[in-house]
Amino acid sequence: MKTLTAIITLIIITSSMSGCLSLTDKTEENNDDDLTPLRINHIQVKGTHNSYHLEPLGPTIRAYEYSHQPLEIQAEEQGVRQFEIDVWWDARGQLYVYHNQYDLRTTCVTFEECLNTLLNWSDENSEHVPLMIWIEPKEWVEQSTDSTIVVDLQNMLDHIEEEITQFWPRNKTITPDDVRGDSETLSQAILEKGWPLLDDSRGKAIFILLSSGDLRERYHEKYPGLNDSRMFTMSEVGTPEAAIFSNTDPLGSGEEIIALIEEGYIVRSRADNAENGEADNNDTSRRDAAISVGAHSISTDYPAKVDGIDYWVEIPNGNPVACNPISAPNDCTSERIESLND
Repeated sequence: MKTLTAIITLIIITSSMSGCLSLTDKTEENNDDDLTPLRINHIQVKGTHNSYHLEPLGPTIRAYEYSHQPLEIQAEEQGVRQFEIDVWWDARGQLYVYHNQYDLRTTCVTFEECLNTLLNWSDENSEHVPLMIWIEPKEWVEQSTDSTIVVDLQNMLDHIEEEITQFWPRNKTITPDDVRGDSETLSQAILEKGWPLLDDSRGKAIFILLSSGDLRERYHEKYPGLNDSRMFTMSEVGTPEAAIFSNTDPLGSGEEIIALIEEGYIVRSRADNAENGEADNNDTSRRDAAISVGAHSISTDYPAKVDGIDYWVEIPNGNPVACNPISAPNDCTSERIESLND
């Protein structure tokens, strides 16, 4: 914990007093022939929580009092490269996107619309680093009981898989099969061979099932070892499917996050929650910790400046994506990773 505290302290000392941080480049530019090849896990990106979300009209609670720009604006103008989409089954045969029955407003009404919006932006900016798209299935009955009967009837996981297959091209998708290769398990491939090269992964997306418990187990049953699946799953340590982890407590779990990253895994974390007061109090401690421990994507409700709030998230030295402070090689520079706005 002393090491983590020292890292965070150093970043805070070297940062400016504005709403974002600034770090110096890790190294001077080298001859291209001598540069270490960059991989997917060598980057650090900004993400958004409930990426589709619009604040409800009328009185509401603090947890819902934030709005995001449309997905393509987040990608183009705010440098967001990780998105989170909640999906709900509907008897009309489509997957709909919203937070819950009290918080319905959204910038893209259906999963298809959300995917098409991101795909259009991706096609127009084909050199972007892989987009990480977390998909959280929402179930009315499962929210209040342990029963999976309605989950089975709704065929939620099948619908998600089908819509990804239908609306996002395979050649623009990085799947568990692509990472596993000829290794026995996905986890083994990551630990022994590493992630695909960044230059081979540009213009693509990684889909991750944001779920645990029964839903994740059912997905694993359908795709043992994630063979032939379009999505990765939120990982647990020591499992053959382990690849991408979600740990939203970078302050309390910083050492665990660093250990996972040093092994080669990808980790998503959170900088804030609207209801927790970080933005209202300009409390940057959680944000700064997520950056310093090397979380590959850092999810926020505030990816850009908002009137009346001094807090927001920016990736230090990002252009808009930065070198990961834990996993990137010393000759990594943000210009090597992504410079779409140049």
